Amino acid sequence: MLPDDAVAVVPASAGPHPPLLVLLHGADHRPVWMLRQFADEADARGLVLLAPTSKGQTWDAVATAEAPPSPSSPLANSAASHFSRTRDVGRVAAAIRALEAQVPVDRSRVVLGGFSDGATFAVAMGLSRDTDFAAVIAWSPGIAIETADPARGRRVIVAHGRRDRVLSYDVTCNEIVPMLKSEGGAVRFFGFDGGHEMPQAVKDAALDAAFGTVGAGGVPAEEGCR
Repeated sequence: MLPDDAVAVVPASAGPHPPLLVLLHGADHRPVWMLRQFADEADARGLVLLAPTSKGQTWDAVATAEAPPSPSSPLANSAASHFSRTRDVGRVAAAIRALEAQVPVDRSRVVLGGFSDGATFAVAMGLSRDTDFAAVIAWSPGIAIETADPARGRRVIVAHGRRDRVLSYDVTCNEIVPMLKSEGGAVRFFGFDGGHEMPQAVKDAALDAAFGTVGAGGVPAEEGCR
């Protein structure tokens, strides 16, 4: 039993101490949707999947950053772009602890990933020195939220479609990726010719970068902002 409606999948291919992929949903998707997107990858790689839930429709730090700016409070506006421990951080952490009490996952191979708003929250939480993730994956993030005390050297994999009409590819290239590099993140970026989505090649590229390559052959995702 997991707290706060979190859900998990332990594939039959999981070894005695399997890696864990924590998946954060977007604003319009529930956790089960995230698990379905990665069911085949979990089987192929022996990954345990965990999908926590936000308290509201989206993750609280994202909702704060999206709030209209206050003309009378520049300090509040500045605080909205800086990440600090939030209620949803506690929900994610509690779900991970509860799963680890039931499944002996390899704590050195716990990766935090997210799509859309979940990607924005993943890079903010995942770069924090208070967390202990092996890597962070952000598929199509939307807002640059700075982490006050980042864990320098942490691997960060970012992917975004150049034709995304929901969240801007240019914001990712011009704001989010430079911010992550300034925080000391070991950033890899995969741009692709697509929209607000996670094509198979892009999922493979990100998971290979986070967990190691499975199978033979190159990954057709193109790397680099342009």
